[in-house]
Amino acid sequence: MNPSLLWFLLGIAFLLAELATPTTVLLFFGVGAWAAAAAALLGLTTGWQLAAFMAVSLLTLIFLRRHLRAVFGGRSHRAAPENSQQGHPLSGRQGIVSKTLHPGQMGEVSIDGSFWRAVAQSEIPQGRPVRVLGTLPADALVLRVAPLEENE
Repeated sequence: MNPSLLWFLLGIAFLLAELATPTTVLLFFGVGAWAAAAAALLGLTTGWQLAAFMAVSLLTLIFLRRHLRAVFGGRSHRAAPENSQQGHPLSGRQGIVSKTLHPGQMGEVSIDGSFWRAVAQSEIPQGRPVRVLGTLPADALVLRVAPLEENE
């Protein structure tokens, strides 16, 4: 079998394994395998193919893993400051509490049929309307909400 095809299939296997176990590590080995496939297509020897695999895997792992984990984990450095009203597309929007919010604990709100993890400074019972204030500074996937006043 053609070495470039083997490397390419190995890269696909690494990417599928990453989907099954989202550790954000196997992804980089998949990229390294594709670099080795490119080296094989260029006619380089097996030693150079292995070197390309290891170098690209390690370099992408070292330089991109932290950034990708932050982005896909909702902790990107672009997360809005705590007092920002423009940091998240849902800031200022209204929703309904779907799991009661207790101070210091995670609850859930529904906004346009999508469910979001949320926190509040006071207890807000299920079914009560809320307004999105922004997100947590450390996790842009958790909304900060406050109860919606009757006159709003």
